[in-house]
Amino acid sequence: MKHADTPDGAAPLRSAPGLGLVGRITLWLGAGALVFAVPTTFLLLRVAASLQREAVEDARREMAATTARMRAAGAELPGELPAERVEHGGVDLQIARGEVSTSSGPREARIYRAVEPGAGSESAAEQPILLFAPAQDDPAASSRLLVLVLMVTGGLVVVTVALGAWVARRAVTPVQAMIEDVMAVSRGRIDHLVHVQSASGEVAQLGRAVDRMVRDLVAKEAAQRALAKSQRESELLRELRRNLLPMTVAAPSGYTIETRLLEAEDAGSGDFVDALADDRGRLTVVVGATAARGTPGALLMAMTRAYLRGAILQGQPLAAACDSTNASLNRDLARGLYASAVVARLEPESGQVELVSPGHKAPAIRYDAASGQLRKIQPNGIALGFDQGPVFRRSLETTGLQLKPGDALFLFSPDAFDCTSADGRPLGENGVYTLAKLAVQEGLASMEGKLHSFLGAPPRTDLAFALLRRESA
Repeated sequence: MKHADTPDGAAPLRSAPGLGLVGRITLWLGAGALVFAVPTTFLLLRVAASLQREAVEDARREMAATTARMRAAGAELPGELPAERVEHGGVDLQIARGEVSTSSGPREARIYRAVEPGAGSESAAEQPILLFAPAQDDPAASSRLLVLVLMVTGGLVVVTVALGAWVARRAVTPVQAMIEDVMAVSRGRIDHLVHVQSASGEVAQLGRAVDRMVRDLVAKEAAQRALAKSQRESELLRELRRNLLPMTVAAPSGYTIETRLLEAEDAGSGDFVDALADDRGRLTVVVGATAARGTPGALLMAMTRAYLRGAILQGQPLAAACDSTNASLNRDLARGLYASAVVARLEPESGQVELVSPGHKAPAIRYDAASGQLRKIQPNGIALGFDQGPVFRRSLETTGLQLKPGDALFLFSPDAFDCTSADGRPLGENGVYTLAKLAVQEGLASMEGKLHSFLGAPPRTDLAFALLRRESA
């Protein structure tokens, strides 16, 4: 079953399974950031812990040094100093910040006052312990940590940008290649294919869709060119047929002659019909067929008709006329091209008919008025142009018959046997005989109407008919 939304029954493109383009880009960026962030975070924690230990140790040393300097300077606490009181490890701590009087003048310091219980008894008097630290924190430790954080953050940004650029390039490169391919197609290179080997996911799906579209366009353009060529050939053949109509021949007294050519809808098969009279008053009718279609068939038809007509009008016997035509066609045609014909010449006074049929696969049908019967006549002979001459002359047979009053001779194209109706019924031999009887009784116009009704459309091949009838006494 064909899909309604795609040409030529092709299955519609479906979404690629798995992650889409956005999902894959997100995954790649996340994975890259994670690969960088895990070791970097571990390193950051290690360095931060080391900086913390160094800062704590420096703070301890600075507190010890500051305490020693303050005591050496005879530091005295001011009378009233607001302090923050906390308890830490069972020790009462008072933390304050202010000016301390020393022998060298007041100094800004941070004061830690620890009250330790006296030794020997829980009720012993508390003795305070004073510790001093610089009033301002050392900015070096925080600066080092800030630099580390900035370095890690900057590295993460650089890695993310680099990874994003790589991902974007990986995603955009196939798209750019497709754009170049489509631009090549738009410039007229319709046979150029869209390359999707390096693409994946939606991009590959898009590439396949564009590639299929290009192939469809190429196929449609080829079909349009073929159709245009066929239409040109058909018009050429119609023009050729119009220019090669049978001669306007006045039928001898007591006789009727009719010809019909039913043209195919397309280029046709090159069948032809002709009627001519020589200077002795003899009437000749020809129905021919060619072994080629289209323009070659038309040219072969024109050559065969011209050679036969020239020889017949010279008054040659039909066998000699066919022999000279065969020699000319064999000389001029490529191997495998040939034509057939059934030729009948009438002597009006006696009613004698000379009949030859070189290679024609359709017999002549004679209507015998006395018996009311149709009889087929099939003289032997090979096709015109098939042999150089010796075999042709030996095979060609001439048959004579006499048309009595009321008798008729019906000639037709071999393809008439193969005609089929709209519902597929073949015309066959019986159908052709029925057409022949209708032609004898009512003429070729009635026969043509009957055949058109049977076919329901123009025939697939050209069909030529000729009727030679002697009127009743």
